[in-house]
Amino acid sequence: MRIVIAGCGRVGSDLALTLSEEGHDVSVIDNRPDVFDRLGSTFNGTTHEGLGYDVRVLRDAGIEFADAFVAATDSDNANAMAVQVAKRVFGVPKTIARLDDPAREDAYRALDVQFVPGAKLTSKVIHEQIVREEFSYHVTFSGGDVEIVEMIIGPGGSGLRVGVLEVANDLRVAAVHRGHRTLIPDDDFALAEGDLVVAAARSGARKKIRRYLAVKEDRG
Repeated sequence: MRIVIAGCGRVGSDLALTLSEEGHDVSVIDNRPDVFDRLGSTFNGTTHEGLGYDVRVLRDAGIEFADAFVAATDSDNANAMAVQVAKRVFGVPKTIARLDDPAREDAYRALDVQFVPGAKLTSKVIHEQIVREEFSYHVTFSGGDVEIVEMIIGPGGSGLRVGVLEVANDLRVAAVHRGHRTLIPDDDFALAEGDLVVAAARSGARKKIRRYLAVKEDRG
């Protein structure tokens, strides 16, 4: 994929390096040339100095051929503007903006801007680590209570079939990682102690299946 990223801060640079390492064609835009040092010598994409909503800079970064555009600067206003330009001027199929201020969520929705709410995601991760130890946090979808989580099967779940672990309308297993293999199981797949299970889970599902999960030792 050809991907253009506006913003080379912590978020943008990390995303650019990850996508580049995966073999994607990546261009990064930032109006502070010194921040490109974050990308290091192994980055094989291109860097472009300027603003993420500047048409000239976007063209130079290859926006006209982009499959996706990400606005990841530290300015919510700049991110919204950049996404609008990428989507409406250049017709980029997929556009995503970083959003730091939760108070602006309604404005982003009104502009039809797909976004990732940074503050809310961070609070969700902390919440998971404090009160929901059986589940590790992956992704929460905005506007709902369904999350993508991972969990470790304990002794009580050894031999349990996936179809039994699943809870109608509350939990659906997507994959099982065992040893060095990741499998997409059917309902009759037998789980084993230590299996890492990735699932879509609704809030409250933990209580229904916790007897099957590994319990972390009490830290005292």
